[in-house]
Amino acid sequence: MKKIGAKKSVPAIRTTPRPKLRKSRYGIFFVDVYGNKKSTTPDTPGSNLFTMETTYVKKRGIGKYVVYVLLAAVAAGIAFYFYAPKPVNNAAIDSMNMFIQNKITDIDQNLAQGNSKADIATRLSWHKSNTALYEEVKTSKDDKVKAQRAVLKTKMIQIQSREFPVLRTAYVESKKEVLGPQNIKIAVSGQKKDILTFTGAIFQPEKTQKGFMKNIHEIITDLRFKQVVYKWSDHVEDVADYKIDSKTDDEI
Repeated sequence: MKKIGAKKSVPAIRTTPRPKLRKSRYGIFFVDVYGNKKSTTPDTPGSNLFTMETTYVKKRGIGKYVVYVLLAAVAAGIAFYFYAPKPVNNAAIDSMNMFIQNKITDIDQNLAQGNSKADIATRLSWHKSNTALYEEVKTSKDDKVKAQRAVLKTKMIQIQSREFPVLRTAYVESKKEVLGPQNIKIAVSGQKKDILTFTGAIFQPEKTQKGFMKNIHEIITDLRFKQVVYKWSDHVEDVADYKIDSKTDDEI
């Protein structure tokens, strides 16, 4: 017979402590009361994502070295292209020697005949063509071309040193008739006939001098004048001179 009012006995229920959340440098994981790791988040070691990321880092490191190897190969290819001996073009060298020899013969004829009767523009073009040929063959490594080039240079200096003073004098003479009616006198002086002088009241303003210089700059540079002088009266102080940055007569 049960005792009225007595409490009914209930069996004790054993409960397991809830796992605790922990963090580490690898991510988040759960630890039970005994310190055992129960589960991991995807970015911890051993998870699929962590394995994939580790594999990616390794592959990226390998890819970096592959790029280095490719760059080194490209650099080696460029170096080989620029520094490897090039095949000799004998036909081009023979053609070059022929042009040089023809020019030497042409200059020799001019030296033998005396001063040319051709106009100033024609003679300047001829001298420029000589210079163009010399510049074209100047870098050749062929021994025969080098020897021919040395002869050409000597001949060019000879003809230039003789002709340019004559051309400068001819230029001044050709301008006297044109400038005379404008009350402008023109003269050439200097041991090498490389000083050009204009005399006239019109040159007193500096603005006029500079405008005149602009108009004649190309021709006086081609003729290798070294100085231009302007006078606007007989007074010594009424003068202005301009230096010309031109080649000397013996300069190629």
